[in-house]
Amino acid sequence: MIGLLNRLPLLAVLSAVVAILPRHVLGENETPQVWPEFSGVYPHLAMFNEEGECGTGAVVPWADDLWVVTYGPHCPVGSSDRLYRIKPDLSREVFPGSVGGTPANRLIHRETSQLLIGPYVIDAHGGVKVVPPFKMPGRLTGAARHLHDSANKVYVATMETGLYELDMRTLAVNTLIRENGKNDGDIAECLKWFGADWPTGWTIAPVTHVPGYHSKGLCSGFGKVFVSNNGEDSPEARSNPFVSSGVLAWWNEFGRDWTPVRRCQFTEVTTRDGIYGNLNPMRNPIWALGWDAKSVILGVTTNGTEWCYYRLPKASHAYDGAHGWNTEWPRIRDVGFDDGSLLATMHGTFWRFPCEFSPASPNGIRPISTYLKVIGDFCRWGDRIVFGCDDQARDEFLGGRGLKADAPRCERSQSNLWFVRPDDLASFGPPSGEGCVWLDEDVNDGDISEPYLHVGYESMRFSFSRKDGTPVRHELLRDGDWVRVKCLEDAKSATACFRYGPAEIITSVPDVTYPVVAVKDDNGMDWKFPNVNGDTNVVCREIATERDLLYVGGVFYEVPAENAGGFSALRPIALADAPVTSLECRRGLMYLNDTPMVIDDLWRNGTAARAYWLWEKWNGRSGVQKRGNQ
Repeated sequence: MIGLLNRLPLLAVLSAVVAILPRHVLGENETPQVWPEFSGVYPHLAMFNEEGECGTGAVVPWADDLWVVTYGPHCPVGSSDRLYRIKPDLSREVFPGSVGGTPANRLIHRETSQLLIGPYVIDAHGGVKVVPPFKMPGRLTGAARHLHDSANKVYVATMETGLYELDMRTLAVNTLIRENGKNDGDIAECLKWFGADWPTGWTIAPVTHVPGYHSKGLCSGFGKVFVSNNGEDSPEARSNPFVSSGVLAWWNEFGRDWTPVRRCQFTEVTTRDGIYGNLNPMRNPIWALGWDAKSVILGVTTNGTEWCYYRLPKASHAYDGAHGWNTEWPRIRDVGFDDGSLLATMHGTFWRFPCEFSPASPNGIRPISTYLKVIGDFCRWGDRIVFGCDDQARDEFLGGRGLKADAPRCERSQSNLWFVRPDDLASFGPPSGEGCVWLDEDVNDGDISEPYLHVGYESMRFSFSRKDGTPVRHELLRDGDWVRVKCLEDAKSATACFRYGPAEIITSVPDVTYPVVAVKDDNGMDWKFPNVNGDTNVVCREIATERDLLYVGGVFYEVPAENAGGFSALRPIALADAPVTSLECRRGLMYLNDTPMVIDDLWRNGTAARAYWLWEKWNGRSGVQKRGNQ
């Protein structure tokens, strides 16, 4: 149990029923505070906890202000995390009745004019009520409108795929599906401390048996509640990114468990109504965003029963762990784009997502750019998009690496918000990515793949071959923005791979006038890197939770954790302006040679895609196919 006994006395005091935060109004002679700011990050807004990780679970504009919750890594009965209220002048208040936990659920309930964010229910005037952890235990991850009593109640899901209904007027809680048992010991100790009984309905609710323990999203529609789960807790899932994991599932009847829809790692499940849930539950298409070892997956249903699936490239493989820890809460959210499209985040890409997307209207998804920050939630607030990030975890989880042995330790987990003007989204990394429709699979003559996105990138390459490199005869079938692959012969252990990027990735190679650099990974393998500036120093640091930045030979690379592919799945970021002498992170900022910046400022230094082409050539790697055959 993670510090439970240290937190319980605090929880007993903090679980106040109602607390209203004081508000400050500028007087006639007062001037707004001018806060230091670096590329959209304000150091004074950094958030800390005493847990092994401090991620941002939700950011929501409400009652004239911005409300934020942070989370610890596995805290089903509370933690040292807080509810924050940020005012338009960027001053901040901490809710004194905060109970913490691992919250990422958020929903605006129109009928009662209240915001549900984590375990907090906030009225239109900013008054806060708390649902104590002993009444609704678990890592609260998603919220959805009720199927039968939407005027009064909502659903709340936990990461271990439990399901509650919460009365937004009385705060009464009823258990509909019990968690898988992983948190029962923590919950029992919490109840014992408070002298409380098990939550209402707990003893009669079915225990879930669906795969997965790392749920992310929740949405209702077409008479069903849908949950997305993106990971599993097993030794294999912690080490092998290619194993099956996670699930998309539905529920609609008291006394029954979730019913699986598709077995793979899903994160977001939502509709165009976003933060409001689903206001047109029999009309709005429901979207599910996730991935498997091959690519990003987008599912959509227009009747709640039949699902269509589309595949998109992954810009980054740092999200790929089958356990699900490497992927926070990718979202599809309204951020006020002029054309009405939504913003989606997934595997390191910002996407424009059409609000009418459905099988009847499947065109319009476009990559905007790629990014490095780990983002838990985002929203539009004023003239900027606010990204809640996961910046530095005290625990490295599975991200330990020998190259970081000299790195200064993060003594206290922390994260910050990142304020970005909508037009600046396009200024980050160029759209790029890779993915498969078949990965080391037996494919038959006449088989046709799921559709794969085929627009929005400067250069596009496709290969279809067997494990020994022999090409497979095929045909590409275009349909609007999408392409399907038709196999024209039987093929064993075949991989069909798309590789997208900026045009320069295949048109030129950087001049390399210095000796090639060799770097050894934790598996004892040597990797060759181009050296474009003569610097022989090699620096590796965790620049965001479970993401390493590697500087070698004058080039910056993102390197996933070993359980997500390690060096075989790195991606180039940018060239360095000067040799790197120091690199560290704090308060949501990266200090490069003691200069504060946001990690995504690196993209402005000039793309390193050409250096990556040379790196691949030297190391005998050819995109996804190498990874799939490991």
